[in-house]
Amino acid sequence: MKYKVTGVARNRKTGFQIGKIRTEMVDTKKNALFYNVRNKIDVKNVYESFWNRLNPNSKEIVTVLKVEVKK
Repeated sequence: MKYKVTGVARNRKTGFQIGKIRTEMVDTKKNALFYNVRNKIDVKNVYESFWNRLNPNSKEIVTVLKVEVKK
């Protein structure tokens, strides 16, 4: 299944938006990180977890704003 994920980077301390809102397509059949997702909530959790734990000392944190199913 394919999902359209819209997110934004925020300052980890203040929560203020950094940069522009971005949208990325996630294909659960082609991206091993998402093989076991079952719904939009799983996609959101995996996406944020990956980016925010990739570098836990980063000044930014990724927040998913919206996940849409693309058929």
